Amino acid sequence: MLFSEARGRAVMELTSAETVGTVAAVTVAPSPARITALRLKTRGRGHDTLDWAHVASFGPDAVAVEEAGHIRDAKDTDRGDATHTDHDPLGKAVFTETGLRRGTVIDVEFDEQSGDVRHLLTDEEQIPGADILGVGGYAVVVGVPRETAHSTPS
Repeated sequence: MLFSEARGRAVMELTSAETVGTVAAVTVAPSPARITALRLKTRGRGHDTLDWAHVASFGPDAVAVEEAGHIRDAKDTDRGDATHTDHDPLGKAVFTETGLRRGTVIDVEFDEQSGDVRHLLTDEEQIPGADILGVGGYAVVVGVPRETAHSTPS
């Protein structure tokens, strides 16, 4: 699934069947590349954090959470925490570990059951999730593409 398809999807609490927010953004961690949290737009509270571990199911119409109490205030998240807003890859530049620019992230393809990141989609190419080395406040760092990693300059 593409994150662009999930954005705006309702988040429902299973115990009350009440909509507690909508999916607004995502945070990603490397090794292995996975979604660590969904950033939510909630009524009157701005963007809040739902750790992926608390996602009960990710259906075609809604995301389910066991209890709304699992949704944390984004202000309570440390910058070093993998769920911090700094780890949202969308809109960030992508660089290889050697400094080669590989575009800007426009979408994230992920497995809605496991949260595994399959690919980052940039305005230039599709990058395997396994290549993600880090996601920070400014950029996403990925490994050197395998086909060029061992080539020598002409």
